[in-house]
Amino acid sequence: MELGWGLSKLLVLPLYISAIIAILLTLFYRIEIGIFFLMPFLPHQNMLDVVNKFPLGKDINDLLILAMLIRWVIDKRKADENILFKTSLNIPIFLFIIWTYIEVWWGASYFGDPAPLSIADTRFVYWKNLIRIPLLYLIIVNNIKDPRHMKIIILLMIMAILLLDRNFYNIARFRDMSSYSDDAKIGGVMAALGPNELAVCLSMYAIVLVSLFSHTRDLWIKLFLFVPIGASYYCIAFLFSRSGYLATFASWIVVGILKDKKILVALVALVLFWQVLLPNAVRERIEMTKTEDGYDGTSLQRFAMWEFGLEIILSSPIFGAGINAGEFLGITADGFENRTWSSFHNAYVQQAVETGLVGLGIYLWIFVLMIIIGWRLYRSVDDWFQKGLGLGLISCVLACMAGNVAGGYWNYIGVVVYMYVLAGLVTRSLINIEQENDAALPAQDDPDETDH
Repeated sequence: MELGWGLSKLLVLPLYISAIIAILLTLFYRIEIGIFFLMPFLPHQNMLDVVNKFPLGKDINDLLILAMLIRWVIDKRKADENILFKTSLNIPIFLFIIWTYIEVWWGASYFGDPAPLSIADTRFVYWKNLIRIPLLYLIIVNNIKDPRHMKIIILLMIMAILLLDRNFYNIARFRDMSSYSDDAKIGGVMAALGPNELAVCLSMYAIVLVSLFSHTRDLWIKLFLFVPIGASYYCIAFLFSRSGYLATFASWIVVGILKDKKILVALVALVLFWQVLLPNAVRERIEMTKTEDGYDGTSLQRFAMWEFGLEIILSSPIFGAGINAGEFLGITADGFENRTWSSFHNAYVQQAVETGLVGLGIYLWIFVLMIIIGWRLYRSVDDWFQKGLGLGLISCVLACMAGNVAGGYWNYIGVVVYMYVLAGLVTRSLINIEQENDAALPAQDDPDETDH
């Protein structure tokens, strides 16, 4: 990924030095420093890859998270507080970590591979990278208390989203977008996220900004949010990802139901008149899904891959085939014998294949609980920022669930990690409200005292 103006090469060494300083300051001073430093890079993992040639450069992410975990324990010990707040997501997250690690071993056994005893084992590395996602939820909810820090995190997320938008635009502006073709569809937007992943990612977080936009009355904040919102939906439209379109539509339905019924009217109008309202290239992309001759080739591939996955699920419904099994299965589809895939292009099928129905159930449990905590915050506050976060989280989760029907992206840290960060901010907001309410309760009279 290029930053432009020749900065990409010039900033490699400063980025490495900054990362090392952030690790040390996190470890010996404040955990917020590591959180703030890492936040813009989460959907831009390839930016940190440029420091791989330096000592410990390949481990920057791991070292940052390890420093946060150590600082977290130190701070709680100093304050004589419990390490973990009790939250509704704690149990499913710990089950997630434990079950997916069990699947590391099960997967090795399923394929007859050596036991994954080495930390360099492919399955273990995948698991280690996977659990970063829920760990960041736990770090956020237990260490970010100040509402100002919450707003800084959202600001850093917006910066990252704008950079994603910019990267896409720098490629798209040289393409003819007047009609859809294979040349119009951008095959590799950036090293970390492909076009489908990016479209789902942007749809998940643009709707959070829409929610914040709809709740603030400050004109300057609205103007500020309008830029990433507009840029993101431009990118979603011309990424030509049907997963992105589905995620976007689902998320706007949520905002329409809970915030403004006029949006539902607009969505109905879009459904009725989409052939007139949508850009020509977008319309052509949607229309090609199914014609008089039947479904297009990519849809047929997906149907066949799902049948392939269903056979594995039926043969091993509890454990599946083990974590990251798609990389080892050589997924084929009837009628497409000359091709193999590493993904089932459906996260629900993929998860059931890799971690069994138990693993899929844990994921869905987490998503449902996120919706519930988002609803709780949305209904319990008047503050525009917190209210926007609550509705934003609900919409974001529904966008994720819809966008993963025809793609398997919810294990990509660059796609879903901000959703877990948002869940952490929402949960922490609920904890703050509860603590404020407890502090406001009048002290009860001592029953042993008598009135005089």
